[in-house]
Amino acid sequence: MAGVIESLRSDHSRMTKLLDALERQLSSFDEGKPVDFDILDGVIYYCLSYPDLHHHPLEDLVFDRLKLRNPEALAGTKDLREEHEALAIHTRRFAAAIRTVQQDIPVERKSVQEVASEFLSAYRRHIMMEEKLFFPAAQRSLKPEDWSTIAGQLKPIEDPLFERREDERFSALYEDIIAWDQASTA
Repeated sequence: MAGVIESLRSDHSRMTKLLDALERQLSSFDEGKPVDFDILDGVIYYCLSYPDLHHHPLEDLVFDRLKLRNPEALAGTKDLREEHEALAIHTRRFAAAIRTVQQDIPVERKSVQEVASEFLSAYRRHIMMEEKLFFPAAQRSLKPEDWSTIAGQLKPIEDPLFERREDERFSALYEDIIAWDQASTA
């Protein structure tokens, strides 16, 4: 259990840092200041890839196992696959809005702000629901053999932003997160 849940919680912690970096850029945008499109592109590329390749499939395995073991434990939680698809839709809408701005296509600032706000809110709500409801329910209900089965069903991949760091698309985003972390602990 510990390995699977720790991995998922670590992903959530990292995703929160990524969302915080995005929020800083969006604050600049809201104030009419320049934004770092390399950071925005890093957020978008990350959200279009890593969660759906590793994080969400792992959560789906836990969800499926919990549904078999103790469906009542899922009271109050939404179907994770539907939630994950909704996040993907928010991500694609946000990506399209940012592309519009990058290409200097006339667009109302308010419309970009609304799409960005929906994206941020959806991710933050989703993470909170999983941390407060889903993970505790899984920890209470699943047996050691369930966790072993789950762990064996998905090959772990390195987080391309925080672990592998070979992809240049993430450089500005990673540097922003590290600088912010260092400034907040100083």
